[in-house]
Amino acid sequence: MIKNILSVLIFLFIISFFFLVGNIYFSDDQEKIITKNRETIKQKIKDNIDNLSILPNDTNDVIEFNSSFENKNNKIKRSFWKLFEKND
Repeated sequence: MIKNILSVLIFLFIISFFFLVGNIYFSDDQEKIITKNRETIKQKIKDNIDNLSILPNDTNDVIEFNSSFENKNNKIKRSFWKLFEKND
């Protein structure tokens, strides 16, 4: 008998917990707080982007491409069967 009462109380406690958490989470006040926080973060990001300084481009002719690699044919001929040949 006590076990059944305890089970019912635990069940009611769990149901009431989820109801209260859901009620607070989905309330209009919570949505207003979330919207306000998002707008504040967007404004901070916009202010930080506006305050960035633009650096001059000083990378002219820094990288020179070496095209000599394209002209060479460095493929090594390999053969599996030559590995079994005896080296003297």
